[in-house]
Amino acid sequence: MEQQEAMGETEKREREKEFICKRCKQNYTTSSNNPTSCRFHPSFFVCRRHDDQKRYYELRPEDPPYAAKFYDCCGAEDPKASGCSTSFHVSYDDDLNLQNFEPVKMGVKKEDGSLCKIMPPEEQEILDEMDIKVKKYLRGESANFEALRDKKLKGQLAVKEELYGKSAKAAAKVEKWLMPSEGGYLEVEGIEKTWRIKQEAIVREVDISSSKKQYDIVLPDLGPYTLDFTSSGRYMAVAGLKGHLAIIDMMNMGLIKELQVRETVRDVVFLHNELFFAAAQKKYTYIYNRDGTELHCLKEHGAVSKLQFLKNHFLLASINKFGQLHYQDVTTGLMVGNFRTGLGGSDVMHVNPFNSVVALGHSNGSVTMWKPTSAAPLVKMLTHHGPVSALSFHSNGHLMATAGSDRKIKIWDLRKYEVLQTLPGHAKTLDFSQKGLLATSTGSFVQILGDFSGSQNYSRYMTHSIAKGYQIRKVLFRPYEDVLGLGHSMGWSSILIPGSGEPNFDSWVANPFETPKQRREKEVRSLLDKLPPETIMLDPKKIGNLRPPTRRKEKPSKEEREAEMEAAVADAKNSVSTKRKTKGRNKPSRRAKKMQEVVERAKRPFLEQQKQEEELSKNKKQKISEQSELPKSLQRFVSKKAAS
Repeated sequence: MEQQEAMGETEKREREKEFICKRCKQNYTTSSNNPTSCRFHPSFFVCRRHDDQKRYYELRPEDPPYAAKFYDCCGAEDPKASGCSTSFHVSYDDDLNLQNFEPVKMGVKKEDGSLCKIMPPEEQEILDEMDIKVKKYLRGESANFEALRDKKLKGQLAVKEELYGKSAKAAAKVEKWLMPSEGGYLEVEGIEKTWRIKQEAIVREVDISSSKKQYDIVLPDLGPYTLDFTSSGRYMAVAGLKGHLAIIDMMNMGLIKELQVRETVRDVVFLHNELFFAAAQKKYTYIYNRDGTELHCLKEHGAVSKLQFLKNHFLLASINKFGQLHYQDVTTGLMVGNFRTGLGGSDVMHVNPFNSVVALGHSNGSVTMWKPTSAAPLVKMLTHHGPVSALSFHSNGHLMATAGSDRKIKIWDLRKYEVLQTLPGHAKTLDFSQKGLLATSTGSFVQILGDFSGSQNYSRYMTHSIAKGYQIRKVLFRPYEDVLGLGHSMGWSSILIPGSGEPNFDSWVANPFETPKQRREKEVRSLLDKLPPETIMLDPKKIGNLRPPTRRKEKPSKEEREAEMEAAVADAKNSVSTKRKTKGRNKPSRRAKKMQEVVERAKRPFLEQQKQEEELSKNKKQKISEQSELPKSLQRFVSKKAAS
């Protein structure tokens, strides 16, 4: 008992004995040593010169005062800053190597004795968010390697799984830094409905800059109005039916230019940028610049009812009241295509953004799809039992929405040309947003449909009614903004639709803040990347694919032809009947003559084919000789072998 008491007192003294930590230079006892007691910096306090930003080294007395000084591990600039890592205290008398104690940020012991990393709440939230993004880019669950016996295959699969994980992390980091904004939709609680929320309530809750995007411009003497946005959404062109044209900078709501052409204007569309726009007027189509100067009069288009611009091909497409579809290259002025649809005039026209195919809606309920190199439609589909009043394409190019006078709105899958959903209601105009919301309107009522389940099942998301008596002519979502533009009989309006626009823009594709220099460079780059009209097709993914190898039919040799002909002659001889006939009709001479006719009939197709091949080869040689014929002054230089 006395020995046990002595040992207990010795252990107690050792526990109460104080040590000095090598890393934090603090006094500690064995009983107070835990995984979070020692706070230290695992790296040095370094100095980085401004002229050599990639080289790190310890701080020296001769370093200049303007050099940046900080801890290389956490970036703290104060030399007395508390440590960024925690671990056990290590004394000078301890034989354990420092490498055995791996620093753990805010580390604590688990129940099983192992250490775990517990980050501060902010860092933990960032890590959780990154894990969610990584899971989004992972290619399913990893394979189970324990059941594999082949070591080589197991190693190859393990390497691939590691590469998949690295690519998912890289994609998640790119999304974090290059796509910082996230689109948000209206969210309600309980039995509330999003389509019951009015614009006034939304304007009260959003910031000042967003609230300014909701407005109404009333010009009752010049409507009804149609409108168009540039690809970046910065500029808007409006056109009144009674001749009013205007360009507006949507960033500061400043009027750039307006003019009165004093005749009917049916449609307006921007060309490749905000410097040029085309207007479909009473008799002809005109192209104006930003200052309102008339540049071109396109008389070949006729009385156009609808205009569309194919930005990747620099083609201006139009449909006139006689049902003629025109394609004109705006860079060279060449008329690429001029086709008669044969289905009468149409004012329903839209371009598929995926493959640049133009779709037309007709009065017989059909929709036709065209390309500039084909006089016949690529697709002709019956969509409604009545005239088609509106159509629009999803940004992915696989969905098409149509509306007809049969009071139905249909969502089509263009990969199978099947109806996915039929909604009741009439619509004079349709438009898809960048995030897939569908805007429909009739009269003075606007309805926005959304696919929130991801199953291509559209339901009501928002509704809006303008002043009674206003007739909406066109709805159009503004790119990269949660804004819907309305052109109506009394002017134009703008309403807020949360979640409609793409929150992150790519400055190489569409930059709302581009400078004149960037605009010039983009124009030159887009002209160099201009696609020829032949690249417009239903499936643009075919471009760049290898054509499957086709086996050329080898010509049979002379011996093979003779053997084939002999076999045909033998079959013909065997097929001759040896029927007994009356006296005088079964003479040997008659039988020989009949056999000869059968043989000639069997040989005839082979001889005709041989004759045709000889004529083709003769004509080919003659063409080659005509092409290679040289003037007399140069014939003496031709070698004899080539001449023969």
